[in-house]
Amino acid sequence: MIAYWAVPYLVVAAPPAVLLLTILLGGCSMTRTADDPPRHAKFYSDPNSPAGEELINELDRRAARAELRRIIDEAGR
Repeated sequence: MIAYWAVPYLVVAAPPAVLLLTILLGGCSMTRTADDPPRHAKFYSDPNSPAGEELINELDRRAARAELRRIIDEAGR
């Protein structure tokens, strides 16, 4: 059974409740960017890019692993 006496109160209370929920959900879902530097995509082709340094370091690590694997394989024969 619907309580018809509550309808006027619900009509008055609904818009502030919707606004409050909207602000709450929006605030929880937004990222904080006030103190963070702007983030952009890393491109290996950028001069002095950290992504380029990461690529060089990874290639050096892979080359060192391959050399170590070759030495271990030769020692095992």
